[in-house]
Amino acid sequence: MKRVVLLLSFVVCCVMSLFAKSDVTLKSGSLSKLKTSKAKVYVVWDYSHATLEGQDVKTFLKEKGKEWERDYKAELEHAEANFMERFNDKTKSVTITDKKSEADYTIVIEVKDFHYGSTGASVLIGFGAGDAHMSGLMNFYEKNVKQPFAVIDVDGVAGAGFGNEKRRIETYRELAEQVVKLIKKAK
Repeated sequence: MKRVVLLLSFVVCCVMSLFAKSDVTLKSGSLSKLKTSKAKVYVVWDYSHATLEGQDVKTFLKEKGKEWERDYKAELEHAEANFMERFNDKTKSVTITDKKSEADYTIVIEVKDFHYGSTGASVLIGFGAGDAHMSGLMNFYEKNVKQPFAVIDVDGVAGAGFGNEKRRIETYRELAEQVVKLIKKAK
């Protein structure tokens, strides 16, 4: 009986993954400029309209307590650094720089919502249940141009791990990997 349940669970997961929508999709424009370029890119993280689990950031952090309020800025910094590191590890073309003056392109990542997920669901259910999720938009700009040449919709990029900071880091890491895949497939 255990084998039947396990096999059935595996089949359901496989079928669900076949019909699952991509977490990162090109909404407009083309990333082909970046595909063969050896240019440098500067990333701007925009949290000005972000929410945490659908709530205002300050309200959410206050409800969670002093440790959350104290650690939130460092959590963002670690996750952003991990995005840059993973992006640069995965791409053979453009690289992210932390110096805006040397960048040929800018990516503005507008984080709309971040949901931390549930460690309990991750442990009890598995198969991605309880993962953290992020939604937002990524706008790609050429230097000194105000219109983006490409826009990516970020819808539910997932990240797992034990601890809130780890979940955010893994989510940003996954976002970097998926964006690099889009750049590699660009036409």
